[in-house]
Order: sequence, then C-alpha cells, then structure tokens
Amino acid sequence: MKNTPWEQEFRAVWRREERFLQQYEDPSESILDQKIAEHVPEKLIDTLRAAFEKAVGLVFEKGSGVVMGEARREDRRQTYQVNEYAANLRETRKSLRAFSREASRAGQGSVLLSGAAGVGMGLLGIMLPDIPLLTALLMRCVYETAESFGFPCDRESERIYALRVIETALSEGEDLRRGNQALETFSQTGVWPDAAALDGQVKATARRLASAMLYSKALQNIPLVGVAGGTGDLLCLRRVRRYAAIKYQKRFLTARRLERM
Repeated sequence: MKNTPWEQEFRAVWRREERFLQQYEDPSESILDQKIAEHVPEKLIDTLRAAFEKAVGLVFEKGSGVVMGEARREDRRQTYQVNEYAANLRETRKSLRAFSREASRAGQGSVLLSGAAGVGMGLLGIMLPDIPLLTALLMRCVYETAESFGFPCDRESERIYALRVIETALSEGEDLRRGNQALETFSQTGVWPDAAALDGQVKATARRLASAMLYSKALQNIPLVGVAGGTGDLLCLRRVRRYAAIKYQKRFLTARRLERM
C-alpha cells in the first residue's frame, strides 16, 4: 500500500532526528578541548554563565519583535498562510515540503553574521561583547524557524519551547535524549513532563550555552589565536538551526495529523 505524503514526510524528518541524536549521543572531546580544559579557570566559567544568562534574559525582556523585527515576522506569517492554504487544498509532498524549504532559509544571514563576528572578535581577543550578539542570532534563527511552521513565539509557552530547543540542541548523551523526549511530549500533549517556568528555563539554557561554548570562548579570548575560537559561534548556530528545523517540522506534521483525527 502506497504511503501518504504525510507519512513520507514524517518518516524523513524522523530519520533526520535519529541521525542528529546518534551524532551527539556520545561525542568525543578533541585533544585541543582537553588541553584548554586544563587551563580554564573556574572564574571564566562563572563569567560565561552570567554573561549568557544576562543576554538570554535581555532578549526576552525586549520581546520577539526586537529579535526578528515586525516586518520580518509579518512576511513569514504571510508566507506560512500561503503554504498552509496550498497544503490544505491538496496535501502532497511538494506542498508539505514548502514549509521546510522556507524554514531552510531561516537563519542563513544569522549564520554568516555569527561566523564573521566571531572570527573578527577572535582576531582582537574579544570574548564577552560577542555573547549578546550570538544569543540574539540564536534566538532569531529559532524564532524564524518557528514562524515558518506556524508557531509564533508570542506566548510564554512558545518561548519556553524555543529555549528548550536551544538547550537540547547543545546537549549530549542522556541529557540530549531526555530533552528531546520532553519536546516530543509537549508537541503531542501541550504539557511539559516536568515543571517549566520561564525564569528557570532562561537559566538552564544559559548554563547549557556557557558549557557548550566554554572552550571556544576561552580560546577566543586570546588575540589572533582567538580566530579558531571565534568559529565556534558558527558551529553552534549551525547545530541549533539544524535541530530547530527538525523539531518544528516534526511538531508541525504531528499537529496536522492530530487536527485530522
């Protein structure tokens, strides 16, 4: 029996998700990271956590409109509505893929900007001023992906979801599997399997960002040599962007199926 377009798309995104989980389930630490870890002072770790927490908190205080811009948000909403109309009119793989194609364009400018900014500041040995920019670009990338699949980040529950996408994308091993399952539970039920408050999630995401970026930011703090550390911004944004596209597409497909049951 021939699979429906929905089943084909869902199977494809499920396979992408499994590849992501397997890739980061047991990552190996590079020799460079091991060397840097031996010389990273505890004070730097605390400074990074505080800087990321402040940056994430500031993004939420200013609101999603500041992250994306109202004109940009409206453009994505209109594109989503056009794609939704076409998919409802006739659900084919082509009409369903229109959403993921639009999402693939989300964050392209952010990726390029993060790479240029990280390398540029690495040349000068500047670390802390790069953190608010990286945080804003990460949030913009996730917000644009969410909007592409019809999930505007205006409500607190959607902002928590966006933060948990970032936290999970940068997690490893059991933390990655547990975070991924929590996102799945929310997508299917609208309820988190654990207590999820915005303030607590801001802190949790900031801690994960600080941990994921520790080695590259420590290296970026050294003039000239910091160029290598500055590329960490680019790799971080690519990883989050890839995972966000997977989770929002899967959530979108799940919501369509539940609506039609």
